[in-house]
Amino acid sequence: MGSSAAAQSPWRNRDLVLVLVGGTVNNVGDWMLAVALPVFVYVETRSGLATAAVFLIELVIGVGLGPIGGSLVDRWNLRATLVVTNALQAVALLPLLAVTSSRLWPAFVVTALQSLIQQVNDPASFAVVPRLVADEQLVQVNAALSSGGSLARLIGAPLGGIAVATGGLSAVVVVDAATFVIGGLSAWLIRSAAVRAPAVRADAGDDTDVSVRAGLRLVRGSPPLCSMLGVQAVVNLAFGAFNVVFIAFVADYLHGGGTEVGVIRGSAAFGGIVSGLVIARFARHWDAPAVMVGGYALFFVLGLGFVNAPTFTTTLWIYIVLFGLTGFPNVTSQVGTNATMQQLAPREALGRLSGLSGAVAALGSGIGSIGCGALLELTSSRVLFNAQTSCMAVCALIGYLGVLRPRRRAPAAG
Repeated sequence: MGSSAAAQSPWRNRDLVLVLVGGTVNNVGDWMLAVALPVFVYVETRSGLATAAVFLIELVIGVGLGPIGGSLVDRWNLRATLVVTNALQAVALLPLLAVTSSRLWPAFVVTALQSLIQQVNDPASFAVVPRLVADEQLVQVNAALSSGGSLARLIGAPLGGIAVATGGLSAVVVVDAATFVIGGLSAWLIRSAAVRAPAVRADAGDDTDVSVRAGLRLVRGSPPLCSMLGVQAVVNLAFGAFNVVFIAFVADYLHGGGTEVGVIRGSAAFGGIVSGLVIARFARHWDAPAVMVGGYALFFVLGLGFVNAPTFTTTLWIYIVLFGLTGFPNVTSQVGTNATMQQLAPREALGRLSGLSGAVAALGSGIGSIGCGALLELTSSRVLFNAQTSCMAVCALIGYLGVLRPRRRAPAAG
């Protein structure tokens, strides 16, 4: 918990601004690679299986090694961890220079290396923020980080596609490496002793267990944290299914193709940026679990409206507007989720919680994508889309029963 941060605006905190800038630029690099590599592999091979292998590598590493990465973060100096992981991400791009149309294996090596490094970089980024601000500022700060993430997606995704199309993977290496260097430099400039120190002191003795098993025990012993992992599992199941069902829905009910899919999805990114800025401006004293529950509930309502609108109209601009509106509950729910987890977990266990959460998210996303693809053979995309949207109501219910209601009853019980 940031000490003096509670008495002043978080935006006067130089180190927090560095974290925001560095994290956003790092995310630009991540999005570039997330688009460029699958596009390159597919263009060169015309193989859906080879392209799917890129995502499968990331999924397996995220599920298997996410908790271990989080455990390492809790042992290490966060500032140094962010500096080193950004530097390693830049270096790990170099095998792409050896890729040719007849030699694709270095691209898969880079996918694996980048995913491995992210299992440490992501938990470290998650654990940094609560060291710099007070608990009551976490909603506000996470909203700004979310806007940065949306901006990174808007910049990085098209930049990755443009770079690989015009300059090949060499251009991706140069531009992407620059983003990681900037991210590392931003972390290196952080002055706060709270970020420079490891979460668990070296002189803490043998009683301090930062193993993955200890992290699991911590979660099992905390019903609210168990609920939060449940929320993460369900929402990522929904997000994984969305990637498949949305394309089918646009084709089946709006009679659209790639252009319509891109335009509609892009509207949510703009909505996300605006929403994050609004929340960051006005949400200083909002209760994080309430923000989370309200966000998922509104997401469910707007999602139902979008999915069932073809009953009345198929006019494209209406869907652009409706999907743009979902940017607000999408950001609100994710901001509330992150802030709630950061408040619930001890500071020395944030890395492990993030790693476990990442593994659960990767597993849920994989199941959602594969399951939805299989179910599309058996039922309509609209039925599946309604089921996917209903997952948001389930998240709201879990968050309310498992976190918000017990939290509100706690003072009365005392």
